[in-house]
Formats: sequence, C-alpha cells, structure tokens
Amino acid sequence: MKTKMFVAFFAVTLLAGCGQKEIVREVLVTTPPTVAETTPAPNKFDQYLEALYSESAQARTWPEADLLELGTIVCEVFDNGGTIQEVIEIFADNSSGAYDDELYSAIIAGSVIFLCPEWAEYVQSQLN
Repeated sequence: MKTKMFVAFFAVTLLAGCGQKEIVREVLVTTPPTVAETTPAPNKFDQYLEALYSESAQARTWPEADLLELGTIVCEVFDNGGTIQEVIEIFADNSSGAYDDELYSAIIAGSVIFLCPEWAEYVQSQLN
C-alpha cells in the first residue's frame, strides 16, 4: 500500500509540474563605454625642440624661446628665397665657439624637418 501511495504521490507531483511554463528572464548587463585616454599628438614645435635636445647637448643650455626663434629664422630665410649658405652665414656671424656648429646644424635640420618641411627637398638639393 505504501508503494501505491508513493507512486500515486509521485505521479501527481509530476503532473502538477507539467502545465507550468518555465520563465527565463534574460538580463542584459551593460557597462558604460570606456573612453580611451588619448594623448594629443606632439605639435611641430615640441618635436623640433626634442630633436634639438637629442642632437645637441648645447641646446639644453639655451632658452626655448631662443631656439624657437632661430628655427623660425631658418624657415623665413627659405620663405624669402634664401639658400642654405645664407643660413649658415647668419649662424657663423653669430657663432661664439666650436660647439655652436653642432647646435646650428641641429637647428637647421630640425627646422627643415619639423617647422618648415616644405623646404626639405630644396635644402637637400643644395647639400648634394
């Protein structure tokens, strides 16, 4: 008798669950978008100064304003139809020693690479 009751109980329990629908709830978890921090690209003046500092130890002893002014002068000479020889003469007239040659070479190269790259081919053609 106990077995019949157990089977009957088991059957009723199974049948009781047959009519129910299983509800599945989907939960969409979102996280706020992460914004990658971007570092601004260095401007041409910063690149010019960094080039000078890496190419000439003497550049670190000069004020940035003076280095930027000299770089601008190089570009202005070319803008006004000048030659690399004229730039060299300007620097030679203002040179105070042997170390200046390294600094002035770095200024000319840095100017043409970063401040006025439109003159790079022109300067290269004069050096060949």
